[in-house]
Amino acid sequence: MGLIVCSVKEACELMKHMDENDIVILTVVDKKTYLHDVPKKIKKKNGEELIKQADDILYQNNDFFGTLSLYGVLKEKNIIHNILFPQLE
Repeated sequence: MGLIVCSVKEACELMKHMDENDIVILTVVDKKTYLHDVPKKIKKKNGEELIKQADDILYQNNDFFGTLSLYGVLKEKNIIHNILFPQLE
């Protein structure tokens, strides 16, 4: 269950089995202060918009769900946006 660096295209491909209006979970963490917001439910299409803004993307396979960690969204260096989504078996 290691982390894999992936491109925007690969990250979107990981969620292609979902409809654009399906729900994913977004968490935002400040890696400097370790503060985080309350997780939010967003539509997959909004998650893909965040993916396209990221400078770097890491993917982690957690069996039932996947996690995409987005670095550099909105050009904030210390903020990590995580998208958690259901995976196919």
